[in-house]
Amino acid sequence: MLLYIHIPFCDSKCGYCAFFSQVNKENMITPYFQALLKDIKHTLKHFSVKKITSIFVGGGTPNFVDSKHYKEIFNLLMPLCASDCEITFEMNPNLITHSWLSEIKGLGANRLSIGVQSFYDDKLQMLERVHSYDDICRAFDIAYKHIENISLDLIYDCKLDTNKRMEYELESALKLPISHLSAYSLSIDSNSRFGDRKAYSLQSRESFGVFVRDFLQKKGFRQYEVSNFSYKNKCRHNLGYWNGEAYLGVGASSVGRVDSVRYFATPNLEQYITNPFQRKEEALSQNDLNFESIFMGFRSEIGVEKSLLNKTKLKYVIESNLCYEYDNRIYANDFFLADSIALYLS
Repeated sequence: MLLYIHIPFCDSKCGYCAFFSQVNKENMITPYFQALLKDIKHTLKHFSVKKITSIFVGGGTPNFVDSKHYKEIFNLLMPLCASDCEITFEMNPNLITHSWLSEIKGLGANRLSIGVQSFYDDKLQMLERVHSYDDICRAFDIAYKHIENISLDLIYDCKLDTNKRMEYELESALKLPISHLSAYSLSIDSNSRFGDRKAYSLQSRESFGVFVRDFLQKKGFRQYEVSNFSYKNKCRHNLGYWNGEAYLGVGASSVGRVDSVRYFATPNLEQYITNPFQRKEEALSQNDLNFESIFMGFRSEIGVEKSLLNKTKLKYVIESNLCYEYDNRIYANDFFLADSIALYLS
């Protein structure tokens, strides 16, 4: 079973961020973690969880919170974790310290996902990130001394991006001790603070996705999902999502799916603390599940079961070299075309 834990606290709110996160709520951290522990206990019991294969602690900014708050949670979870359980913490570079990392490693953490986003200070400022290039260098020097399985996040398609600048971004990333890189095209969500600004004032006119992919692949990083590249270690948690595995979500605004039911926790901090068990549920039909399987499969190396696809249209996309077949599964030759292929074939 996969488990996602949402930590909604941040030291600042980035302009492009549409995830549920809160600033200036330090007084609510302790009651939140008390509610979170209740939520986890209830969820484990309700779904009769016997084994956890992956834990992803995201946010928000998990390392904004004192590591002591995680102790009771992981004392509860670790006996259920598989021997090779992947335990990831998202982190911001400016908040990384030796003591924090030492303590969460002692609790079981074995993978870090560090939100670098850019190596240019002007781009970081445009994105309203609070860290700097110097913070990034210091953060990785500290992080690798504790945990070696590190992923780095980058954002591209900003108005400041050029081929030369993107090459520098990628070269800078690969000089760091990483085994995985996630690269995301800047998207302006209506729920973000940038949502009321015109996209062209923030986004580049051309996409750098192909440039990023080709550069990383030449350096030995394999694209195994539209935004994810691995040198050694793929993110097993995300692979589980894309493969349609059941997953549990705990924490305010979290989402889970078990069998044909998806559930949503309240995206309200005060309501969650008062009652961490309140959830909305969505019943998924087999068509819903098939549709999700098609979309996620084409965006990744998972591929799609052949029987789910329109046979007449499938012949065309294979003859057009948009997809290929292997062992009764269909795979996209270009993940950047995945959504169009999925819409056409579903």
